[in-house]
Amino acid sequence: MQTRDKKCRAAYIVFSLLEYLISLLVSGALLAAILKQVGVSDAVNGVVSSVISLSCVTQLFSGLLEKPGRSVRRTVVTLIVIDQFMLSVLYLIPFFGISRGMKTALFVLLILGAHFIENLAHPVKYAWLMGFVDPWERGSFTARKEIVSLIGGMLFTLGMGRMVDHFNELGQERTGFILCGAAIAFIAILCFVSLRSIHDAPLKRAGSFSLKQQIRAMRTLFTSNSAFRKLLMVDILWKIAIYLSTPFFGTYLIGELGFSLTAVSLLGMASGIARALISPVFGRYADKKGFAASLKMGLSIAAAAFLICAFTRPGPARMLYGAYVVMYAISMASINSGLTNITYEYIELPMFAYALGARSAIGGVLGFLVSLVGSVVVSKVQAKGSMILGHTVYAQQILSGASFILISALVIYIGLVISKRPRADSGGRE
Repeated sequence: MQTRDKKCRAAYIVFSLLEYLISLLVSGALLAAILKQVGVSDAVNGVVSSVISLSCVTQLFSGLLEKPGRSVRRTVVTLIVIDQFMLSVLYLIPFFGISRGMKTALFVLLILGAHFIENLAHPVKYAWLMGFVDPWERGSFTARKEIVSLIGGMLFTLGMGRMVDHFNELGQERTGFILCGAAIAFIAILCFVSLRSIHDAPLKRAGSFSLKQQIRAMRTLFTSNSAFRKLLMVDILWKIAIYLSTPFFGTYLIGELGFSLTAVSLLGMASGIARALISPVFGRYADKKGFAASLKMGLSIAAAAFLICAFTRPGPARMLYGAYVVMYAISMASINSGLTNITYEYIELPMFAYALGARSAIGGVLGFLVSLVGSVVVSKVQAKGSMILGHTVYAQQILSGASFILISALVIYIGLVISKRPRADSGGRE
């Protein structure tokens, strides 16, 4: 049993790396580059980048995948394959012989559909794969898993960014984008192989998984589970803070700040190194003090990062963006795993998938709505300009300042509310 679980954990780490590589190709500056090829404005670019947050609503229905007698592995693998195939097509859309409006609509349809599918599978996939990890080792294991992903991601992003820049310089943008799409397809095959090598061990969860049971479970969470309601506020504040500003950083980075994709890749490498170095520290700290304490520390660093970004502007000050990237990466070493694993600490196991799905769904929808507000700010400031104390202020600076305030409030909330609650300390499988 221990040998089998060890092999499954190793395969999980490999899968996480491969999944991360695909996510890097369809986010940030690379996503902004595709959308610029499609021909959308910076404001619309930011909205499209954040529209994927709407896909979190499908996590509400993830429990329907866990019907008695159904193979969790087969279900998850099937959904992941479909999801990643749809993402591989994104890089081909700029070269379709259709109107710009049709390209934009098709792009949104594919990226939203892919993330709908991925989010539907996520709670079940996470509970299945983390079930091979002992509860008292989740922090350390998550840190090791992230280190592998980050190191691989650094090298991969640098290579892909340089490749795209190379073909852009030669005037062969089509070749660079087609190779990115082919890379996603190839990595998707490796993802399939890694997932198929993991033991199919359905979660031991009692009860029916009909839609009626799903709705009843959700109602119980909202009306009778105070821990869930308090954790939900964490998601709401966090999603509002990041979706208000970060969806518009990609165009700012390669536009006003003037960074090439190679430079963006080098920044990503620096942030990856920083996160890889600090992840074990946060992992051990979370195992010892709990994920609430670790999350509070990570959010404090994130608040400082957004404060720095508020002072980042074209010219010499653009180098501050490097400090933001590194600090934000360090903070995510805690936040990325903390937001999920804190659910294990305060929510009983039978309600885990429901709680995780509901939190992600509500936070995601609010995040998208907030990005619409951010797009209005970007459009207004780009159209009319903004001056403070005689200096030109860019929309991304204003939005970063707002994110700093919101995250600072979240740090205070976790310290005053979440950290004082008794922990449920639920395990994985019985």
